[in-house]
Amino acid sequence: MPINPQRRREAALTSGDLFPASRRQVLATMLAGVLLSGGRAAVAAMPSSTKLFTPRGAGDQDGRDWQNAMDLKSLSKALSAAEPGSAFMIGFDPGGGDSFPLDAGQVRLAASGSPDDPIQVQAGLISGADDLAAARGEGPALFRNSRGWSLASFGKRKASCYLAITDGASHIRLSGFRVDGTPGDGFVKFRAKQDKPQTFEDIVISGIDATNVGRIVETDKGATLRNVTIEDCRAIGIVRGFARFRTLNDSILRKLELDADHMDAGGSNVCQLIALSAGANVVLEDIVLRNAVNDPRTGGKKEGYVQGDGIVCERGTKNVTLRRCHGSGMGDAAFDLKTTDAVIEDSSTDSCKYGARIWSDSNNIIRRCDFRNPKSSGKIKGACIEASGRLEVIDTKLQAGPGAVAIKLQQPKKGTADPVVHVRGGSIQLDGDAELALANGAGVVELHQVAVNGVTTDHRYVFEKKKK
Repeated sequence: MPINPQRRREAALTSGDLFPASRRQVLATMLAGVLLSGGRAAVAAMPSSTKLFTPRGAGDQDGRDWQNAMDLKSLSKALSAAEPGSAFMIGFDPGGGDSFPLDAGQVRLAASGSPDDPIQVQAGLISGADDLAAARGEGPALFRNSRGWSLASFGKRKASCYLAITDGASHIRLSGFRVDGTPGDGFVKFRAKQDKPQTFEDIVISGIDATNVGRIVETDKGATLRNVTIEDCRAIGIVRGFARFRTLNDSILRKLELDADHMDAGGSNVCQLIALSAGANVVLEDIVLRNAVNDPRTGGKKEGYVQGDGIVCERGTKNVTLRRCHGSGMGDAAFDLKTTDAVIEDSSTDSCKYGARIWSDSNNIIRRCDFRNPKSSGKIKGACIEASGRLEVIDTKLQAGPGAVAIKLQQPKKGTADPVVHVRGGSIQLDGDAELALANGAGVVELHQVAVNGVTTDHRYVFEKKKK
């Protein structure tokens, strides 16, 4: 359905009916801030002004309609005058053939909207005189790297992001971008210097469809993001990751389909599909993660540690929850959480070195999950779960095959408690010579009414510190 908030506003002034009946279904979701259903473009509540852009502009180039669209090269200048309620709609020919270069100059957004009137930047296909429709399904990229993009050249060219969000710009909505060939600096980057930190709040990014990705979302070390929503995005062919956050608070990432497609640009370009360095109160749900593998052997080097992770949360994170997330084909871990108080619910992994790695001595819970088929790498045994701290595993299915282990205890850093894992209910299936529990130091694994190869079992495994 075409979306034109400006036209709705004008209709209200003349008819007294702010939302025509034919669009009331659209309103129901727009009032929540973002339009999600049916793959349509995401738009926040009615903007007070709208400017339309096309790759080359047209007519008077004042942006009042597609016949008089502004040249997309002028977007950065237009954004410098953005105010609360401003909308910037970028339209492309539905017939294709007019993609815009990602590397023809950086666009900067430094202005903020307001909670009720965010600034909107939306891309899609031209529809009618001044409407915009989502670029659905398979189709050509709207934004493309003009110099070409290849895995072999990745990292050799110092390329900047396309959209730089600066000065703590907040209350922003970005949607509908279909991109091909982004650098490691990201498609969109939140920029701030460490000695001049900035906080960006109330950011919604949706409807991104990307291929050949360095990163889509990147952040500087001085950038703190709060109240962020990233949803309904897809990326295939990922080198560094879909998104990296230095500090992220009170946010949600959901409905993401991320497939690294085994892209491996070498040891300095390790893939972490979603990475959080610090922050608290973050939910990740309904996320599919596939095929992030960094294997030194593929580059002709001696055997080393195979890397590549799905969701990575470092020690600076707290209260992170994963729900209905699914990881497969990871060189290392689907879920690698150093988080204080981590929760993984109703999630699954398959064919990863580790299903989940839990590092902190805190209240960590894995509930109603299904981790199977861990893959060993060299001398490192794959495991459904590796724990270096305290962990409760509840009503969860673990399956390990030959050469692997269901639960592996990893000796933590000096001065911290030995790992303790309680498994309550659920099942553990061991095939071939798979081991139920293994440790490289002191620790405890306790089974409470767990079906081990079909037999309900209570057992306590106690491991002693290894002698040097």
